[in-house]
Amino acid sequence: MTTYFTIGDFILVIPMALAGALFLGACPCATEFRHNVLRVLGALLGVVVAVLLVEGLPALV
Repeated sequence: MTTYFTIGDFILVIPMALAGALFLGACPCATEFRHNVLRVLGALLGVVVAVLLVEGLPALV
């Protein structure tokens, strides 16, 4: 059974991206560039987790 994303499925993407950016952005770094790279990686990781969560929830129900 294939399902497609709806606008309601993307309600988790922005909060998860923000949570990932805040989580990895809290790591102490020596340079501002590395700090920004960690924020971007955290946001991308948050989006990936949100997509996996949205895709995985129907399989669990």
